[in-house]
Amino acid sequence: MKNFWIPFVFFALSFYSLGAGIMDSFAIYHSWLYVGEDEFAALHQATGKRIVLLLVIPMLILTVFCVLMFWFRPAPVSKSLVWFAFAGLIMGWISSAFIQIPIQVQLSMGKDDALLHKLIVSDWIRFFAWIIYITAVINMALRIRQAYVYKYQTGMYHNKAGLVA
Repeated sequence: MKNFWIPFVFFALSFYSLGAGIMDSFAIYHSWLYVGEDEFAALHQATGKRIVLLLVIPMLILTVFCVLMFWFRPAPVSKSLVWFAFAGLIMGWISSAFIQIPIQVQLSMGKDDALLHKLIVSDWIRFFAWIIYITAVINMALRIRQAYVYKYQTGMYHNKAGLVA
């Protein structure tokens, strides 16, 4: 496969984004509960810029690479697995656009404990979307591994059209 770098970048961004997303959800959002009202706006603005740089931009790039996987996926990865992963990503983006980002806009005006709790609770939607997504990605990785183990054990490679010597 001459475009091997596309799945490589896809997998690397998948696991990077999972870690960054979990840190955002379970470390950053929860720590905002313990920040005073006077410091909150400045902290929210500073962390918001970093979240965009370290999570949102890589997630946008990941989404592009997930779409590219429809055409440039390794043979053992089915198109249905790519659809499954893409659905998880889209669920997260929809949740972000219609729930979390509007809450973040309101929080940028100042600390509101009720909104902050709503953000934390509603973020479970994105976490569920991440579970769907990463389940598909891990399944893809396992299928690729299984195909290469099979290839080296038998000298045959299983592709979409069948076995090829």
